[in-house]
Amino acid sequence: MDVYHEILPDRYVLLLAESASPAGGSAADTLARCLSQACRSGKTSVWIDCSRLHHLPAAARDLLMRYQKRLGRRSVRLVLGPMSAAVRQAFADIAPEARPEMAEEEPA
Repeated sequence: MDVYHEILPDRYVLLLAESASPAGGSAADTLARCLSQACRSGKTSVWIDCSRLHHLPAAARDLLMRYQKRLGRRSVRLVLGPMSAAVRQAFADIAPEARPEMAEEEPA
């Protein structure tokens, strides 16, 4: 999984994409680093664009859940953007109030 980020005037956006290289610890490390930067950005929302991701590794899901709690304590929204059914399914066993917000459209 590759992670790209962009800072917009009103939000911090992370784009998750399938990677040609085998999944490893480096993808989780990159995601953790980008989420940490998003926490320090001072933005009121962090959008995770999953439109280029076919499935979400368990380590990435767990990391997103940890940051959901961390950001929530700071009143920062964590929003998952458009996603495949497989990515959405990764959160199926988590109560709706405990998981990140899920948007149907891409962040503008």
